[in-house]
Amino acid sequence: MQHGSDSRSAHRTRNLFKNALLRLLETESFAYISVKDIVETAEFNRTTFYNHYVDKFALLDDVTQDLLDEFGAAFQTSFQKYPPNSKILMDKKDIIIFDFVYRNRYSLSIFKQTDILPMISQKYSQTMQDNLMDIWSPQADMAEHRLKAYTKIFTYGLMGTISGWISEDLSASPETVTQDFVDFYNFKIENINK
Repeated sequence: MQHGSDSRSAHRTRNLFKNALLRLLETESFAYISVKDIVETAEFNRTTFYNHYVDKFALLDDVTQDLLDEFGAAFQTSFQKYPPNSKILMDKKDIIIFDFVYRNRYSLSIFKQTDILPMISQKYSQTMQDNLMDIWSPQADMAEHRLKAYTKIFTYGLMGTISGWISEDLSASPETVTQDFVDFYNFKIENINK
């Protein structure tokens, strides 16, 4: 994204472009969406678009970053109390990540596009790993290499759960997915505590 005015008007214009791209992604692959399609959907002109973005990839990065920031906050809130060596049972009230995914299902539908999926999946996985390292490092009483390994496995398990749920068109409720995740996590803790 180009660094222009961060006025309310500029922010509103960028949001209109982001929403236009998301609407187009409902029916078209990103590879086939042009800047012309985006500006027509947003009801702006190309000059306005280029005042805010270098190209459609910069716009996609902006959309992805917004979701990533919100996803990271929901993720951090969900798991900050549960470092790897914790013997505390997970409380489903703390786990808001699945509610976030469900509320943002329209925007996250871009996950289903094969031409975008690898880039976004990698960004989300890395964000989750970084967030876990940030919140768990001060709490975890374990070597850093073990914490990194645990974080990676935890992240892949959670991303697999989310990706599978999305591929099933979120047919299970967020409450059901949350409960299943909490039950799986707590099974480990209950067996360690025996």
